[in-house]
Amino acid sequence: MRKLLFILGTALWSLAAVAATYDDGSLRRYQQLYMESVCQREAGNEVAQYRLLQQALRVNPNGAEAYFDLAMMQKENPERILAYLAKAHALSPDNKDYTYEYARVKAAMGDSTGITLIETLLGDEERRDDIYAYMCNYYSWKHDYNGLCRTLERWRQVKGDEEFIYSNKMRVAMEFGRLDDALHQADTLIEMYPYKAMQYKAVKGEILLGLNREAEAIALYNSFSPTEAQEPGAQILLYKYALKTGNKQLETQVLKDIVANPDMQMQTRQAALVQYMGPKTDSSYVARRDTMMAMLLPLPEEDPALLAVMLNEMQKEGADSLCIPIFNKLLEINPADEYSRINLMQNALRNDDYEEVQRLCTDGLKENATQPLFYYFGGAGLMVAKKYEEALSLFERGRGYISSDTNTELVSSYYCSYGDALHQMGRNQEAYAMYDSALVYNNGNEMCLNNYAYFLSLDGVQLDKAERMSAYTVEMRPEEATFLDTYAWVLFLKGDYEKAREYIDKALANIDERADADNSSLYDHAGDIYWHLNLTAEAVDYWRQALKMEPDSQLIKKKVTNKRYYKD
Repeated sequence: MRKLLFILGTALWSLAAVAATYDDGSLRRYQQLYMESVCQREAGNEVAQYRLLQQALRVNPNGAEAYFDLAMMQKENPERILAYLAKAHALSPDNKDYTYEYARVKAAMGDSTGITLIETLLGDEERRDDIYAYMCNYYSWKHDYNGLCRTLERWRQVKGDEEFIYSNKMRVAMEFGRLDDALHQADTLIEMYPYKAMQYKAVKGEILLGLNREAEAIALYNSFSPTEAQEPGAQILLYKYALKTGNKQLETQVLKDIVANPDMQMQTRQAALVQYMGPKTDSSYVARRDTMMAMLLPLPEEDPALLAVMLNEMQKEGADSLCIPIFNKLLEINPADEYSRINLMQNALRNDDYEEVQRLCTDGLKENATQPLFYYFGGAGLMVAKKYEEALSLFERGRGYISSDTNTELVSSYYCSYGDALHQMGRNQEAYAMYDSALVYNNGNEMCLNNYAYFLSLDGVQLDKAERMSAYTVEMRPEEATFLDTYAWVLFLKGDYEKAREYIDKALANIDERADADNSSLYDHAGDIYWHLNLTAEAVDYWRQALKMEPDSQLIKKKVTNKRYYKD
């Protein structure tokens, strides 16, 4: 609102200036149209604003503020911007806003008279610093070193902050390669500001290196006290000295010191870390990586930026296991870091560490109780641990936080696991409804299709539907033992024993010993299928294998003892 009031005030002043030229009716109409354009601008309606400004200028062709606003609306037409600004400036030459914008655009288009015009505004104390800064940027853009120095010297005479000017002169001289000038400015700053002498001496050392005066540069560094030598500027000087002289051992040590220095700018520490690690093709890369990890992890960091760079290096290398300590450290710094927490949960699930999954989820929900992922992972961990009632309770709590903004694949997976928990609790019809919901969000959810088909087969219902769903999963993943087993079992229940045998054999051939080591049902199913094909000896062998995995099963024991099939 303050900006709008300022603009309105400027507009009214400008409008008053042309009041004598136009009759009251025309002026009022112009004022009305212009004010409406301002309101449309503030509301973000550019089309309406443009139309109103054009109408206003038809009523009053000398409306400076209308030309100025039209110029500000042009985005990719410099010539039109300049034309509108020239008109606004000509109609209202005392308006400093118009003059500044007009001059700035002229200069940007390569017209040096723009700078001359900008200089006419230097008498405005409120604008002076901005104008000098603009002039410095202009001469820098034009690669005009003398123009820059001349402007800085004029600025010094009015600014009253000589350190600011001299330090900028030094920086400019370094950027333009005028190192002798830069060295003179550094000496001036060291003499004028002894309490900052160390800071400017470090810069002077870098200038000396640029002048190939390495002996003087290292002598300057050696003059620092032990405390001063640990200052960021001093460490950077020593690093650049090591680079200049090709001293690899010193370079490595200084890089490590910079990374570990909490007083150093984070951007510098990050760059030093990447520099120290070097290319992954380097034979020493692994040793450097391990050294950096050992140094970084114990640091009492509060900013995760450095660890984020290290994590990026690890992930590019594909060293997933090495990322875990970094994720733990990042989570220690920021418990609300969901990216690190989710990666740790996935790692815990891969390692069957369900207690860790639960800990991570429980702590995560304390940070963000509305995150469905924590309910999903927590419930999944409880399901694998066969804590079905607890899993169902967690799924029910988290369901209320699923919204239209939630990733559809996550929603599908969530409802699938929710359905599994419902089925384990004997709430079969609710489970099937939940599976249907999961498939609405992702009709290709293979795990959902498999589980849905298998539970339908166990209940002996909708076997045609179960066959269609299971066939799809086998087509998508023809070497997945669990999917092959489900399909074989559905075929068995439909009486197609030969085809069931074909798929149970494929399932047995694709068993993952780690994932399916306790899958007694697969061998039990194989025995049932073979028995129905009158292959009794093979059937009994499979039942025996199932019994080894599930020695307490009375039904499997009965099959082995009597060498015959019994329905569940």
